[in-house]
Amino acid sequence: MTGLSQRARHEIEMHRQVAHMYRRRSQWAFAEDFQQERNDVLMSLAPEHAEAIALDLGCGTGVMLDKLAGRFDRVVGLDISQEMLEGFDFSHLAEGKAVHLARADMHDLPLDDDLFDVIICRSALHHMDDEGKVLSEIARILKPDGVLVLGEPANDNVLTRWARWWVKRRPSYGTLHTIDRAYTRGQLRTLLEGAGLEVRREVRFGFIAYPLCDNPDLVPILKHLPGATALGALLRAVDRGLAKIPLLRSQSWYTMLEVGRRT
Repeated sequence: MTGLSQRARHEIEMHRQVAHMYRRRSQWAFAEDFQQERNDVLMSLAPEHAEAIALDLGCGTGVMLDKLAGRFDRVVGLDISQEMLEGFDFSHLAEGKAVHLARADMHDLPLDDDLFDVIICRSALHHMDDEGKVLSEIARILKPDGVLVLGEPANDNVLTRWARWWVKRRPSYGTLHTIDRAYTRGQLRTLLEGAGLEVRREVRFGFIAYPLCDNPDLVPILKHLPGATALGALLRAVDRGLAKIPLLRSQSWYTMLEVGRRT
């Protein structure tokens, strides 16, 4: 990782600070429960065959790595930030399971073509300087019949756009999140199509629970309420109901996609 560009150095510093935020978030049960439910939904879009080679791209502190190692025999976690990688707790792995961690830039992956059966990219793309370049790299290393599971903030709802604008103005948001986007349904598909990828399945996630449970540092309401864990569970149940209503489904805070290479 010598000769890093200014962009890459900035990205590493941003993730170093975000790593501390993730560790703080884990102390709140309602926030962890929310993350686990989102991760379970993401995993529902991944194939089941254990012999697959899986990559968690932009793995951060490894919130998906335990689940991937529980399903696949060979798992790699990749991130540009050493601080993030050091946050992964190997003790959570089941006996006999292993995860290989690698540090690299998602814009220029030191990986062979057609290498992975499964790639998980959870909430990383919207922080990238050049999303098209990252997606092209994903298409290159994904096997022709492989699956990309992509999770990204959605921006189809005018209320979520206003809320994100408000959150970014708060001092607790920090000064390093200079690249932090959200995508409309059309914008995300245009980016994927430009990289030779196509959507096979879509799941929308997060309505009321998302702003209250996702990041207690930015919206700290539940931290100060008694019974926050039970309340968080109730909010997630309401969200699951809202996701079944066709007219509301597209107004979620988050979207998850099963993606493959275009044939």
